Amino acid sequence: MDGRTARAARNRQAVLDAVLALTEEGDLQPTARAVAERAGVATRSVFHHFTDLESMYAAAAQTQMERHWFPLLRPVIGDPGHRVETLVELRAELYERISGTRRAAVLREHESAVLAERLQESRAALRAHLRANLPELECLDRPAREAAYAAASWETWEVFRRHQGLSADAARAAVGATLTALLAPAPTVIDGTATAVTG
Repeated sequence: MDGRTARAARNRQAVLDAVLALTEEGDLQPTARAVAERAGVATRSVFHHFTDLESMYAAAAQTQMERHWFPLLRPVIGDPGHRVETLVELRAELYERISGTRRAAVLREHESAVLAERLQESRAALRAHLRANLPELECLDRPAREAAYAAASWETWEVFRRHQGLSADAARAAVGATLTALLAPAPTVIDGTATAVTG
């Protein structure tokens, strides 16, 4: 890689890092000028690397996935209780890292086909990860199974953290309690007494 190519690669990455930093700080729709100032490049340099703001946002989202999603959405092992606890811990860490950028993406989801597709893919990835690591979900009826997917979603995390004002620890406990309750053995009634069914 020659000097010019290396410099271009550094500038492109600086632009993506600037987008992610600004959105994490609460600027959900950073302008090209704001991004350029944070990255330390000329505004025209932004459009040298990206055809428009939408492609820039999409590339930033991909960078975020490579940094955070892939390392944290890993397989977990153990009994159901341990797997639930570990899964919730991993998702809490992920959601705390990505919430700023996620809010920015959701804000533009209905006007950006690229971001809508990325969000759809990420939601599908979260469902697949939960399903792969909690095969017990397949024993639930569909309403309960969908409730589990919803409980473990970023959207629910956002409600707990931003709208209900829970701390990260309290939100983690709420998600864990919900998943544990949904996966608990259903009681069976024998002679008027409820008894848990164990398998």
